[in-house]
Amino acid sequence: MTTPSASSELPQHLALVCSQFSRLAARRSDVGVGTVSWRVVATIDRHGPLRLSDIAERERVSRSTATAVIKRLEEEGLVQRETDPSDSRSSLISTTSRASTQLGTWREQLADGVGSLLAPLPAEDLETLERAAEVLARVVDTHDG
Repeated sequence: MTTPSASSELPQHLALVCSQFSRLAARRSDVGVGTVSWRVVATIDRHGPLRLSDIAERERVSRSTATAVIKRLEEEGLVQRETDPSDSRSSLISTTSRASTQLGTWREQLADGVGSLLAPLPAEDLETLERAAEVLARVVDTHDG
């Protein structure tokens, strides 16, 4: 595998590899739900109550897909809707205490599934990945709505 130049190929390479790694992690981790479900719960947990349109935008899914996911998560007791105090025609979707517990379980399962992939790496590579994860998290925090 070649290392892309920072100027032209790095953005495409990062996006592709991050996406592939995310799918690999999901396959290696038995979280018992689709990746969209746990990503949505994690997004709401991280950002606090969100409108359905905000969830769809953040997750890059259609509004109808977001609606279906939220409906399923409501039925499972993981999210709840409340009237948006700034717009009574809209709802804010928040996580429940059950979601916090389930999110912890999902994170443990992901750590187990991905941990076995990372464990054989040399300490220097693990430190590099840790630093890269911090940089990517900062980029996401700065530009994710």
